[in-house]
Amino acid sequence: MKVMNRTTINGLMMGLFLSIVLSTYLPPVMLAVVGILMVFVYRDRWTANEWPEKTFLGFIILSCISWVYNPSWFYWVPIGIIPIVMFGLYYSLSLWVRHVVKWSWPEVQRAYLFFWLAGLYVALIVIIQQIDWHVINNSLGPLMDFYREHRWESEHSVRSVGTSGNSNLAAALLICFALMSIYAMSVLKKPWQKVGAFAVFILYCAAIWCTGSRGAWVGLVIGMIVQLWMTGHRKRTVSITLAILLFVYLCPQFIPRKESLYATIEVRLKVWSTALEIFKENWLFGVLPLHFGQLFAKMAGFYVWHAHNIFLGIASEYGIIGLGLFLILIFMTIRRARRWRKQANQKEEKRLAGMLLSLIIALLGHGMYDYPIIAPQVGLMFMLSVIMIHTQYERRCLCKPVWDEGSKAQVSEWAMLKKVITAAVVWLKSGPLRVLINLASGGYRKRA
Repeated sequence: MKVMNRTTINGLMMGLFLSIVLSTYLPPVMLAVVGILMVFVYRDRWTANEWPEKTFLGFIILSCISWVYNPSWFYWVPIGIIPIVMFGLYYSLSLWVRHVVKWSWPEVQRAYLFFWLAGLYVALIVIIQQIDWHVINNSLGPLMDFYREHRWESEHSVRSVGTSGNSNLAAALLICFALMSIYAMSVLKKPWQKVGAFAVFILYCAAIWCTGSRGAWVGLVIGMIVQLWMTGHRKRTVSITLAILLFVYLCPQFIPRKESLYATIEVRLKVWSTALEIFKENWLFGVLPLHFGQLFAKMAGFYVWHAHNIFLGIASEYGIIGLGLFLILIFMTIRRARRWRKQANQKEEKRLAGMLLSLIIALLGHGMYDYPIIAPQVGLMFMLSVIMIHTQYERRCLCKPVWDEGSKAQVSEWAMLKKVITAAVVWLKSGPLRVLINLASGGYRKRA
């Protein structure tokens, strides 16, 4: 492998994180840059039997088979090319993080704290979109016009869309940044830093409210519970969970857009039932993204991009095989995150494992009512968390960590000392010690 400057590598990773914040068009560009660098820089063996690389390769193969079995086009482009390229870029990203970046957990911590602060840009854009003030409109007019012109909402809405063009996608980003705020409160040392992290958490919650997303609150609560559970405070986690449920029961008016809840559920049920029919007709290999919308329009009479449920969406787009691949990946990620947390010897590292896992579970919780990881921004955030967990698990649990070598050496020295002492005791029992015992008891007779 050609040697790359560490500053360049770290700069590329920071650019990857910033691309998630700035625009929905930048993450594929940064992923393509990483993929091209891997082709021209990385000269070692491209692994195919590691996690999560084997999952990405599985989806690439499945996408090829699905398209050959059920060919479809999007503006004269074979639809199968799109998921093949995206999973290929995720595969190269995983190799890049493992073999080129090689971050230790403190470096991962610094990167995510930087990412957490950069997320304030998304929160400010979301809040400004709700403020009709000529001073802001005049000073930030071109920027706000750019995000306004690239809205992906299916209907006209006053909900903020942030930098994602869609209110639900913006909410998915914000719940992740809010969970990072909880992590920051637990690892930052100074009192003013903890107070500042709490204030940032409130700001992110206010931004989530501006998006009008109901599923985001579900994802945020589930992510908070996971993060608290991973700290080891089980009783505190149960108490906070019950308090949240009681608050929702007593104050249902805090549910955003409560007046449209029934109508939204009615539409969602129609989408889910049609998506289920598409899955039944293509249960083995699925129909792939984009082609799902084409089939849905023929069956339901109106167009939607996806199934508005992450598991139903994967099942209909990639079949039962793809759903199995995804569930195995989630299971292995949760398992490895828990083992990494148990093996870590510092509180900050343990909390880092919990925070990364909480991002994944929160997006899955949000995905019960939407399909956010299909978008480039949220999908990259999701996959980065998965990749970071697996790489840090391997550094901590499959390799000898630096902090553990001293204790292993002490254990080996103590074992050697025990062997010496045991040998000495055996020799004394069989030789001189036995003679002394016989003399003391009068059982030893001198030969004539």
